[in-house]
Amino acid sequence: MAARTIRDFQVGFDVAPVVDAWAQANRYGFRGVSPDGTRNYQRGNGFLTGAMPLTVRQAGPAVHLEAWIHATLVARICALFLIPTDMGIESGGVRGILPRNMARDAVNKLLGQLSQPPIG
Repeated sequence: MAARTIRDFQVGFDVAPVVDAWAQANRYGFRGVSPDGTRNYQRGNGFLTGAMPLTVRQAGPAVHLEAWIHATLVARICALFLIPTDMGIESGGVRGILPRNMARDAVNKLLGQLSQPPIG
């Protein structure tokens, strides 16, 4: 399993307002904009389930989206280091199944709003 789920696609509009509205509706907090223009969001803090970061960068019509689960050191110790620090949100396997399902459901809502195919 990849450390991050990545989607690259093209759109004809500014995705920031759509992503901001989606983030608010799905309890993803805005974490700021990186110097390269990447918008950073995160759901949760990783205490009960893994933190669910999401980043979106748009350059003209090109959009780059990354989503993943981040496990804290405490969570990894409790799981005897059987879960990686970062893991993508695709389906498959039993590691981190609950946070991956939660993140995938939320991100698939966003991808639907952007007229993109869902993550399987």
